[in-house]
Amino acid sequence: MYTNWYFESIDKQLGASTINSYLQQIGYDNENIFGDFSSYWMQSSLKISSVEQVELLENLYRNNFNFTPANIHAVKNSIHLTASENGEFYGKTGTGRVNGQDINGWFIGFIESQNNTYFFSTNIQSEQRATGSKASDIALSILSDLNIWK
Repeated sequence: MYTNWYFESIDKQLGASTINSYLQQIGYDNENIFGDFSSYWMQSSLKISSVEQVELLENLYRNNFNFTPANIHAVKNSIHLTASENGEFYGKTGTGRVNGQDINGWFIGFIESQNNTYFFSTNIQSEQRATGSKASDIALSILSDLNIWK
């Protein structure tokens, strides 16, 4: 299910200046939102690598940005997927679409276990059918193979 309308609405409320300020504060890769403002984060001007995604997620998790704890908690709750005896699982998918084709699939997140917190980022790219849900399937398979999440 696509939730782009929600993020577009938030962006309109905040405005380009505020969003740009936050991107600079957290060091979001190229910090470039100067493409189409309604989609700068979807296969447009804003870019980030998988390694940078993990670093950003870990910094957010540890609140190295000095956001209010309530806001960190709200973000964490919004990406909470499930819980089991293995711990708590958090994640977010994303799909980049160009000309009606899904060409860039993301799944990022972390797992809080009793002994550790594991951060991950999975990115797949193709000319078609590269979706966040497929990236999620790949990540879950790897996490299972590593005995991090079953």
